[in-house]
Parts: sequence; structure tokens; C-alpha cells
Amino acid sequence: MIDRLGAGPFTAAQVRAAGFDKAAIRRALRRGSWVCLRRGVYVETSLLDDVAGCAERRHALDVAALRLVLGDATVAGGTSAARIFGLELLGEPPAEPVLLTDVAAVKGTHRNGYVLRSAALPEHHRATRHGVPVTSVARTVIDLARTRSFAESVAVADSALREGLVSVDQFRVVIRDCSTWSGVSQARRVVDFADPGAESVLESLSRVAIHVQSLPAPRTQVTLGDAGGPRCRVNFLWDDVRVVGEADGLGKYEPRGDRSVRDVLRAEKRREEWLADAGYEVVRWGWQDANDPPRLARRLRAAFARGAERQLGRQRRHAA
Repeated sequence: MIDRLGAGPFTAAQVRAAGFDKAAIRRALRRGSWVCLRRGVYVETSLLDDVAGCAERRHALDVAALRLVLGDATVAGGTSAARIFGLELLGEPPAEPVLLTDVAAVKGTHRNGYVLRSAALPEHHRATRHGVPVTSVARTVIDLARTRSFAESVAVADSALREGLVSVDQFRVVIRDCSTWSGVSQARRVVDFADPGAESVLESLSRVAIHVQSLPAPRTQVTLGDAGGPRCRVNFLWDDVRVVGEADGLGKYEPRGDRSVRDVLRAEKRREEWLADAGYEVVRWGWQDANDPPRLARRLRAAFARGAERQLGRQRRHAA
């Protein structure tokens, strides 16, 4: 069947055109050869199995099924496009597909397990990913930045930049194209603030927390060393007070390759000892602090004070 109908979802109408009747559809579903994705839209179970381990391709399959219902004028946008590109989002994205169309007569719709919105879609704002039409990475990020919170928007913009899927210049082209749209001023702020050096959503959220608390902006992903060469890389660094910030997700302590958890923890302990011996004040935090900007700010300000005092002590010793 797949050779005759195409390697993807197919409709009941396509099945009938290929010479199969309703009874054949029921038999295929009963045997488990096909799965119904939406009313009147099916997919071979083997294809579902193939994409089961890839969230990007699995969501693209749902979008492909929905386009068979809504028509070829639709493209995946918003959180759907972000999911298909594999961009990291702050929190779980909505399960329902989000599609855009430039058909002016279509009214915005939120029903039957999907979202359909009308929007301008210039050709250079379009792309194809996993076989389905989507908004480009730049357009996807700008659309999200116009409509979602600053923290959510920074997380997805950082993700797109660090994966090398987009450039700041491409962001700015889309912003110019959409200059009269609502939310563009926030999108500009997001682009100006975005940093490919943020290596995780936790680091992006931490950067936002630091910013909204009016703390000095740190340098990100800084390699520190001594006369013997590079020794370690830190997430955040405030050079003037020699304060290191580490946003610690649980993945940091998982086994890596042939290194056990014990090996990872031992290496982390040696790294911490080197930083202390080199005169750095280290502050570690996780999701709880990143989600509580005032609390994170209190911890960092205390570290800044300790770091400044330590620097002053070093200067006095050198002057003596």
C-alpha cells in the first residue's frame, strides 16, 4: 500500500482511489497494519515504529496528517515548527499541532485538536523539515518571541543559535519583514539578548533571571586556566569579582562514555578544588533558583561581596 499511496499518511479517499474498499480499511486497522491518525487519515504501523524514537519526526507525521485534512496551503508554525526543528523550549509544548496559512479568508481556528492561524508567509519565511512545510527557523523564533514570555522566547532563540540553525542577521531580516506586527518590539529585545553560549534551557532561564534582577551580565562558557594551560570551562563568569556561576542540571552528573558516575563526580570535585585554589568564588544553582530570580539574585550578590572582599585582600597582600 505504501508504494502506491506515498511514504507518509494517506486518506480514505486515496485508499479507495487505489482500489481498496471500506472493508479493506477495517481489515488493515484490525490486523494492526495501519493506524488511524485522524478521522479518515491513516498511516502504516511500520512508519510509526520508525519514527517512535524521534520526537521531531513523530510530530512532523502528525502535521502531515493534518495537512491532508486542511490542505496544502498550510505550514507548521509556532511551537509545531519549533518541535520539528528540535528547538528546546521552556516547559512542555502543547500537544496540538499549530499550522499557519496565508489564505486571507481563513479565520483563526482552535478546535479538533489543532490550531490554525492566518498569517503572511513570504517564500523566504518557509522551509521544509522531515518532509513537511514549516516556517523557517528565523520566522519560527520571531513568531514565538512576539507572542510568548521573554524567558520562553530567549530559551528558544538561544537554542536555535547554539545549534547553528540560524544567525542573528536572519533574525533581523524577519523582524524587518514583520516590523508592523504586534510583539515585534519584544522580538527585538529577545534577539539582542540571545546568546549561543547558553548551552541549555536552564542556562537561558538563568540569564533571564540575572537580567531581570539588574545584575551585571556575565560572560558565558569561559575557559579558565593557569600556566599549565586550560583547566576548565565555566557557565558564567564575573571577571571583576572572580565569581563563577554554574547552572547545574542533573544531566551534568550522568555517566559519559566510559566514565562512571563516580568518575564524573571525582572530576567535578577536582575542578571545584582548582577553582577555589585559583581564587574563584563558585555559586551553583538549579531550576528552583532559576525560577526564583530574587532568590538567585540574593545568592549572587552575596557571592559578589565575598569575591570583592577577597580581591581587596589580595591587593592588600600584594601591596604589603
